[in-house]
Amino acid sequence: MGGKDDYPPTFVTIFFETRKKDNKLVEPEAIEKHVQVEEMVQADPSLPSIEIVEKCCGPQTRSHVFGYGGRVKAEYLKCGTSSKAELLSALRSTREDNKSLNEENKSLNEENKSLNDRLSTLEDEMK
Repeated sequence: MGGKDDYPPTFVTIFFETRKKDNKLVEPEAIEKHVQVEEMVQADPSLPSIEIVEKCCGPQTRSHVFGYGGRVKAEYLKCGTSSKAELLSALRSTREDNKSLNEENKSLNEENKSLNDRLSTLEDEMK
């Protein structure tokens, strides 16, 4: 798909590049959508492009995918046979698991620090 250093371009980049005139957005609707897309990406960088498009522009009802030009179809952006609902459910579950693991990790780090402090105190008393 191209992009700098063999990374595919982001949806924000594609949106801007396909609507710019003299390296800036001119149409008010394009400016508004671009700001909306950037805010969504900043709020949740892991959000897939197709979800950004659907939140910003509504559900995609044709095979043409908004923002990618006429050659890209929705089916190219979807993987396997899982439904969108199943994938979103799995994503939410994974995020919840990650949050729980991060909290547990934080707790263990605090406990480890406390034990190291106690060990240092005991070593100082033994000197």
